[in-house]
Amino acid sequence: MPQISNIGGSLTSAVVLTLLAWGVRLLRATAQRQQEGSRHGSSGDLLSSLPRFFAALSPAALRMLVELDPIPHVLIVIRGTDAKGPSPNEGNKAQSVPPELASASVQLTERQLRKALSGKQWPTRMGGPSAPSKEHLLVFICEDVQAPKAVAAVAAQAGFQRVSYLAGGAAAFNQPARAQAQAELRFINRDAVSVLVGHTTSGGGGSGPDGALLLDLRRHDERSLYGSIPAAHHVPMDELPAALGMSPAAWQEQYGFPKPSSSSTVVMQCRTNRRASWAAQLAHDAGLSRVLVYKQGVYGWRLDPNVKPYRSYEKWEAPPEPEPVQTESVDVEAARSELEHLGLLHRTPPERSTR
Repeated sequence: MPQISNIGGSLTSAVVLTLLAWGVRLLRATAQRQQEGSRHGSSGDLLSSLPRFFAALSPAALRMLVELDPIPHVLIVIRGTDAKGPSPNEGNKAQSVPPELASASVQLTERQLRKALSGKQWPTRMGGPSAPSKEHLLVFICEDVQAPKAVAAVAAQAGFQRVSYLAGGAAAFNQPARAQAQAELRFINRDAVSVLVGHTTSGGGGSGPDGALLLDLRRHDERSLYGSIPAAHHVPMDELPAALGMSPAAWQEQYGFPKPSSSSTVVMQCRTNRRASWAAQLAHDAGLSRVLVYKQGVYGWRLDPNVKPYRSYEKWEAPPEPEPVQTESVDVEAARSELEHLGLLHRTPPERSTR
């Protein structure tokens, strides 16, 4: 019987090499399926891995965030491909993002985002944002409208629990200018706030809205160190975007007071008015129509020695010493006049005498 031989090597070696090749292909296919599953997994899987405070922003709210800089944040444009191209370090602009926002952002693919948030490779360029801390709000502008939950899950895995995204993706900037317009802010002064929330008795005839809500947007450390207006309820500013999307029951459980409705009168309050102004835009986007911004903030309260003025600082900075307080009195008549002008106080006409 003739002997069978394999030119260039034994038959066993050829079989082993073939099996190895098939094994490598199988491993690659499995890894690819796992990667696709992590990016586009079921809604239940994504929801379980999302940040604690996750919310959509309107184009108007996003622009105001960049303009006012009310809280520490980083704007990240997520490009829709991981293909090789110009490095985000080179300052390339996303064509669909307005220039003033593109210049304030960093541009990454999802793969680059994983490395950047892990601290391994944060892109740096002149004028670009610095690497965020876990206290920052991350705001994503995604080319793919399906991407926000996936990139938010990446952020949560890296320890970021405050994440927002532009509703509708980068295409939202193509909407008519009217659809992107910011809300017209309505300000209210200290004395009117004091009368409105019942801190000062107004006296005289007239009635204001029942249940006017003063919402303190400062951090826990600010309230603890410098005091708070007695009538104020508390929702930290970096939680408000997500809080406005909560159900009334979830809001009540989280914050300990009823969630304002579309007909509620709400006064936004912070140290001055930057955070309060952005909060008013968020509330407007959430359907609240009776929202005011307390113009002077706690810095200008000066009606209570326990509410101390202080200069601005971030959570990771040393708290400043409180400034001296010289208490002042409320001009009740001016307050009533302002509330009437705002449509929040209706004077009772004097009764006619009868003979």
